[in-house]
Amino acid sequence: MKKYKSINDLREVQVFNNFLKLTEIPRPSFKEKKVSNYLKNWAEKLNLNVKQDDKFNLLILKDGQNGGENKEALILQAHLDMVCQKKDGFDFDFDNDPIPVQIDGDELNTGGKTTLGADNGIGVAVIMSILEDKEMSHPPITAIFTTVEEDDFSGVNNLSKDWIIGNRAINIDNSKDNEIIAGSNGGAGVTFSLKINRQNRKFKNIFKIKVSGFLGGHSGEDIEKGRGNAIITLSRLLEKLEHSIEILDINGGTFRLAIPRECYAIISTDLDKNEIDNILGDFEKELHYEYNSFSDTICVKSEESNSEQEAIKSEDFNKIINIIKLYPNGIFEVDPKNHVVISSNNLGEIKIEDDCVKFINEIRAMERSQVEYTYNKISTIAGIYDGNVEIYAEYPGWRFNPNSKLRNIYKEIFEKELNKKLEIKVSPAGLEAGYLINKNPSLDIISVGPNHTGLHSPSESANIPSVINFYETFKVFLREID
Repeated sequence: MKKYKSINDLREVQVFNNFLKLTEIPRPSFKEKKVSNYLKNWAEKLNLNVKQDDKFNLLILKDGQNGGENKEALILQAHLDMVCQKKDGFDFDFDNDPIPVQIDGDELNTGGKTTLGADNGIGVAVIMSILEDKEMSHPPITAIFTTVEEDDFSGVNNLSKDWIIGNRAINIDNSKDNEIIAGSNGGAGVTFSLKINRQNRKFKNIFKIKVSGFLGGHSGEDIEKGRGNAIITLSRLLEKLEHSIEILDINGGTFRLAIPRECYAIISTDLDKNEIDNILGDFEKELHYEYNSFSDTICVKSEESNSEQEAIKSEDFNKIINIIKLYPNGIFEVDPKNHVVISSNNLGEIKIEDDCVKFINEIRAMERSQVEYTYNKISTIAGIYDGNVEIYAEYPGWRFNPNSKLRNIYKEIFEKELNKKLEIKVSPAGLEAGYLINKNPSLDIISVGPNHTGLHSPSESANIPSVINFYETFKVFLREID
């Protein structure tokens, strides 16, 4: 396959030309108006039938063509928003700045600066390319682009059931080209709030201590990969220092759907810089042993601070540490048949707002009962420490359908064209399929896509050959599907 040495060269490929246009349009969750309007105008220029709702979801219809006119309609679906994560210290505004793309061999990425938005921009670009192509053969296409998938699923949740035109659908939101996703977890966000009291500081020296260099990643897809959690790690360090410090502030993680890579605390102490650094150095060595596969990136450091905040009272300091120790985090249950995580939780953020500590997490589970059980655990902790909990952004799981005709057709055609076996998987992440099935219980749906890695982190990267091969094979699939 041709090697692409520049972004301009890559624009010659239809699907990448569309994706690169998307990287120039800011599209955080809840802020998809610009990208939705862009696609609406783009579809209207192609004389396609397009609708936009008040959530900025889009419905675009295209007739079957070149032999596919009388075939059964096929729904193609992807989401417009992206997770916004950036490297610590990198000056970037997701509300205004274009994504800083670069080519690195066979990969398109940002050089570790920000998330790329391949999740789910590649899926959007694939559907755009199909809609604008007048030469390929395909059945009638119902294209659905949704919003806020990366947060509370309010886009697809509020989607009109009248937009589900057809009884078979492909969600192009998977990140492995050798998989067909045929089920996924549901879940919910939870915020645990704890009021804190402050007092005059009794120690004279003020430092910011920080743990960083954890790999982060997708709180569903990567929860089983042993990447650590910077919030939990910092709490261990604070407990070691407990009798020598006061906490003025604590902050870690940036999004409940991303495994936290960094966490810091502002402390006051009578220990001097050398004494603090010796303790931090020993702790860093412990972490290097524990996380030896990526120990070269882990860093525990201090710097002097001029914070004027008062100290959190010692009893509230103890509450914070104990809550983090007790907080459910990581994997709880694995399906022994499919070898996939079916119950987990990610403590994704901690921050102080208006003298209230907030612990923010994402529960994921196949069944609602499992989500409720984890939520009840958190509620029990809140009851012990006089905290409050709020559950929100709930979304349904997607149960495996053993009789999917669409899955069998897709598997047969793609295995023949790519000359490799495709695995049928159930995803530990949350997908929009459950919502679509709730709106049309007869829907036969699968989730597929080309290779992209590092989802929900600045290391996100799309494999160029995989994207091109996927798109070309998908065109064959559209031609041959009944």
